[in-house]
Amino acid sequence: MVKEIQLRSNFFIDKTQIETIYFGGGTPSLLSIREIEQILSTISANFNLSPELEICLEANPDDLSKDKLKQLKSLNINRLSIGVQSFDDDLLQWMNRSHNASQAEMSINEALEVGFEQISLDLIYGIPGLSLEGWTKDVKKVLSMPIQHLSSYSLTLEPKTAYDHNVRIKKAEPPSDLQAERDYLKLIELINKYGWEQYEVSNFCQRGNYSKHNTSYWRNIPYLGIGPSAHSYDGNVRYWNVSSNTKYIQEISKAVIPFEKEELSHADRVNEYLLTALRTKWGIDLEHLNAAYGHSLTKDQNSSIVGFTERGWMIKTGQHYYLSQEGLLFADYISSELFIDHSSQMSS
Repeated sequence: MVKEIQLRSNFFIDKTQIETIYFGGGTPSLLSIREIEQILSTISANFNLSPELEICLEANPDDLSKDKLKQLKSLNINRLSIGVQSFDDDLLQWMNRSHNASQAEMSINEALEVGFEQISLDLIYGIPGLSLEGWTKDVKKVLSMPIQHLSSYSLTLEPKTAYDHNVRIKKAEPPSDLQAERDYLKLIELINKYGWEQYEVSNFCQRGNYSKHNTSYWRNIPYLGIGPSAHSYDGNVRYWNVSSNTKYIQEISKAVIPFEKEELSHADRVNEYLLTALRTKWGIDLEHLNAAYGHSLTKDQNSSIVGFTERGWMIKTGQHYYLSQEGLLFADYISSELFIDHSSQMSS
């Protein structure tokens, strides 16, 4: 990975100032402090870093001893994303998590003691066996903690996983859409009650404490991904590295980056903007849509928006369209209905 960082030093042609570094995708908290330090120093030597850099590390609670937390803080890592998932030991065991509820709570308290001021937690809802009372208790617990951010996702059935296998042989229940909707609506209700802010379909924060890194994805800002399976985006082209660790190591050792790429068409870029913008509280900015993509809403798109607005799923404020709380439940469907055809030309 250090070698790839060096090989990618010219990825940002205009020497863009790096605003965020994110250790995620997998379990980066398994890295040693020396390895994290080596990666950070290599990034610093090869890229132009912002003085207000956000450096975030995803971590499992059981990887965060107090000594490890102190060492991470000494490397100027200033944000932790802790994969709590649940405070129910039975559910954690069902999800094959390696930590328990008390370890999760201890890792949060020790991170605060060490001086981390930006802490995000992950919670999963829609778990078979998770009662509404249990889910409410978990959410209230998180929102009462002195943390700044919560990401919450519905349990999904991923192919070729132990969970998928158990569902197929009738040893486990599949996720329920009705339960997921019930849990999500309760989450939104509590977010509002506790004075938190929902700024994206699955992301919530104390006022203004957005994840700078995730927000850059939703705003289509270019990014560079390092490592096997890592994705990158330069504004026009998407790249993805091979997933095989062996092939990745072999190619990088020869100073070759093993990736594939896809050049985005005008329709791709417009549709990605619509998809990501509608997931956020800022919604679709009509002026930005025209200025950045040369696109104005078509007759069909306007017709769809009118329909969604009449149903109470979309709201228009000035030059912005955004989803209502009910509309957030159908975000992917709504954005897909607004997509333009790949045969469409740039409109004025």
